[in-house]
Order: sequence, then structure tokens, then C-alpha cells
Amino acid sequence: MGYANRSDFERFVEGFGTLYYGTQSADGEGIVEIDINKFQSDIDASYNNMNIKLDGVDRIPITPIGTQSNGSYNQYLIDWNCYDTIYTKLRSRHLMQFGDNLPDWIRQFGTMSNAIEKMIREGDVVFETDTTNKGIGYPIRVTGSSIAKFYSNWDTGFYQASDYPKEYHFKIYGTLNGTNPGQAIFRYSKDGGVSYLSNDITTGTDWIAIDKGLEVRWGVIVGTSAQLAINDEWSITCIPVNTISTGMSSNFKTFKRG
Repeated sequence: MGYANRSDFERFVEGFGTLYYGTQSADGEGIVEIDINKFQSDIDASYNNMNIKLDGVDRIPITPIGTQSNGSYNQYLIDWNCYDTIYTKLRSRHLMQFGDNLPDWIRQFGTMSNAIEKMIREGDVVFETDTTNKGIGYPIRVTGSSIAKFYSNWDTGFYQASDYPKEYHFKIYGTLNGTNPGQAIFRYSKDGGVSYLSNDITTGTDWIAIDKGLEVRWGVIVGTSAQLAINDEWSITCIPVNTISTGMSSNFKTFKRG
């Protein structure tokens, strides 16, 4: 598991997999066989190291960071995973050759890796999963393939709770009156989707007050697929502002695959 796929490395070092994970085939025909398991293991090691660092960034409530609403990882995460993996491999392979005097072309990969980490820490790179200093997170789709857009007031709201972080889940429970916002029914959970409150609420394109300042709404997207469907589900992580301000949010991190 990594933020980057093996194919992503071609953008940085053409033939990287062949050059650093390839060996001549046993039949002696000159065909290079790539040790895919070793290659993936190095990507995973970098991925795990990245997540340890990301876990210390207060505004990031969940690590590993999940995919974006378009289904892909943030490009900066992909690039960081590539740069870090390449630098670590090059340094290991050429350590006896260069020692601590690595040439600029190798050190550049480490420099770029550190630069992306610094941009993330300083807030120059923003993820959809971020919790702002107002405490309300960006909605993340858990399941479903319908096309309506789901919004939270992450950029304008203020989470008023003072107890502990909560992961709210929102699930479509009924489409008897139609699949559009304003017709479909939803329920929400305050415990990460373990249990849902029994009250049915009508979806809509106007803001709907949920809890402690958290509000949600849906947006209609042009297309032929259903706007909403039964069991569509989203999550929103909210963190009390006093937790964020004291730098303690990392104590509540949970690990989840994107």
C-alpha cells in the first residue's frame, strides 16, 4: 500500500524499476526481471514513514490520508512518496561509492522530498480531509457511486463541542419520493457509523444543522446517473477547537485505508 504506484516513478527517473530492482533472467537471454515485491516494499516503507510524519500535523485528523473526492490521492502525496523512495534507494545503492558526499543529482530527490513535507506542515498544501482551525472537516465519501456532491461548512462553520473528536457519518436511508436532494432521506451517526440516530431527515441543497455547529448540504450534478442512492455514505471528522489549539489532536488519530 502506498500513495504512489510503481508507474508513477517513470515521471522522475525513466526506467527506475528496471535500473534499481531489475536482474537478468535466469535463462540468460538478457531479459531484465524486476523484483516487484522489493520495489513495492520500498514504496510501502516510505509510505509508513510519511504517515508517521503526517500524524504529527495537527490539522490532519486521520492517517493514512484517504483519497480525494475524485478517487485519487493528492498529487503532492504521490510525488512525496516517489521522491522519498527514490532518494532512499539511491543513497543505499551508492553509499559505499560516495559516502556522505552524495552528488547533487541524488541529493536533489531528498531535497524535493523535504520540500513537500515542509509545504504540508506549513499549510501550503491542503487536503480534502483536513480539519481547519475551526474544527469541521471536509466530507469524504465512504461508499456509493451516485453523483450528487456532499458539502460541509468546513470553511465557514465553527465546531462548538468541547469534549473529544467525533467522526460523523451520513447515510441515505430512503429514496421513495425520489433520488434528488430535497427528496431522498438520510440519517446520521455520531460514532463513526456504528449506530445511526433514528430520525429521518430530508436531504437538501440548503444548509442543514446537524450538531454543535456542523452543517451539511448536497449539490445537484448534471448527469444521467442517480443523484443519490440507498446506502450512499459520507464521513466528516470534527475536532473541538480547544483540542486543535493545544496541539493535542494527534492523540486522537485513527488509522484508516483510503
